Amino acid sequence: MSAPIWTVAEVARALGADGSFPDTSIDFVTQDSRLVKPGSLFVALSGTPSGGFVSAFASARDGWEFADKAEASGAVAMIVPHEIKGIRIPQIVVKDTLIDGLWGLARAARARFNGPVIGLTGSAGKTSTKEFLAAYPNAYASPSSFNNFWGVPLTLCNARPDASLWVVEMGMNQKGEIARLSELTRPTVALVVNVQPVHLEKLGSLEAIRHEKVSIALGLPEGGVLVLPAGLKASEWKGKVVRFGEHAEVHEVAHAPHGESWQIVAMIGKKELAFSLTPGAPHRVQNALAALAAIRAAHLDPATLAIKLDRVGIMTGRGVEQAIGGITVIDDSFNGNPASVAAALQSLQARNITGGRRIAVLGDMLELGNDAPNYHTALLRHLDGIDAVYCVGPLMRHLYDVLPAGKGLGWHDDPATLKPGEVASLLKAGDVVVVKGSKKMFWVNKFVPGLVAALQAKA
Repeated sequence: MSAPIWTVAEVARALGADGSFPDTSIDFVTQDSRLVKPGSLFVALSGTPSGGFVSAFASARDGWEFADKAEASGAVAMIVPHEIKGIRIPQIVVKDTLIDGLWGLARAARARFNGPVIGLTGSAGKTSTKEFLAAYPNAYASPSSFNNFWGVPLTLCNARPDASLWVVEMGMNQKGEIARLSELTRPTVALVVNVQPVHLEKLGSLEAIRHEKVSIALGLPEGGVLVLPAGLKASEWKGKVVRFGEHAEVHEVAHAPHGESWQIVAMIGKKELAFSLTPGAPHRVQNALAALAAIRAAHLDPATLAIKLDRVGIMTGRGVEQAIGGITVIDDSFNGNPASVAAALQSLQARNITGGRRIAVLGDMLELGNDAPNYHTALLRHLDGIDAVYCVGPLMRHLYDVLPAGKGLGWHDDPATLKPGEVASLLKAGDVVVVKGSKKMFWVNKFVPGLVAALQAKA
């Protein structure tokens, strides 16, 4: 049986709490009362974020209102801003449960780990790259997309002290957030997967996005390493840099499709390394190179990771495939921006199809600012080899209006009123369909499950 990640007494000491606390084992730290299980530490966060952070999903209720539910589900202790009557398990009282509680415990977790820590960010593909890195033997990585002001500290608090490697994904909702998350994480290696026009509405320019992503280097120690795509400038960092991509020290030498897989040969420094990817979309090759470069920068063995890359699956909403009645549906609906939509289209173009069509169901790409119409129209150049396109949303109307004759399968203005059955009726056996757009377009509305159900009823 593995050792607990904390004891209640250790948490209390780490947060400077007064009083005596038991040595009860803690196996899991969470801020969500619905995820509490026996052996959990429940961190009761405010529904309105403190510390100057912004949340797209702020709650109207505070976490401590669910203290009784957390206790009933098996929590062994909780971090609260004041003592809550009727609770029988230990309560560790701090002034601010986010900054003094969760972040304070995360700092204590990081301070006791002496192994390599890879922090990563990017405009697209960072979660997929994190999953590649997580395949390294005995690595610990954040679950799902735990990359914000509460997800990053939760990752650190739950990370196993005996892991070979910690992998911490970082995202942003506002300027300056990545720097703060990196300074909390203190990575030994900082990886920028890519810089693309995402969050333009908030940051204003591609240069501002680049600066924000590269600010992950602010958490590096003096001897740390910054890992970057070939050609991306990072004059803010004066330390060591490792690069991946064309003509870089980590780059692809050759690839050969093998069914839906790709066989890759890469150069890692002065050594050639062969590995497989399933499925073999081009953007996954770049993500794999980024992961191998980061492993090399962390003084770990890239070959040890490479042999496991073909076992790394696709996460929900990021390219998962289902076959229904001879129709293949690729659910890539978790998010969408110009780079990731282009990558999804490129992957669709590369597929071998017999007797069917390559179809893209595309939803609006959000947060692109004043240039949003142009970014949507520009997708036209990525449609060679795509047989038909169904567009969803007012911004995708700009693309629909310039589609060649016969390529436009349809347009619907509001994703909330789009009936999956309408799209299902346009499909036939042999078709391969990718669904891609910003999260609010298809993911939030559960469009793909509805499409699958409609196709099953039709089969």
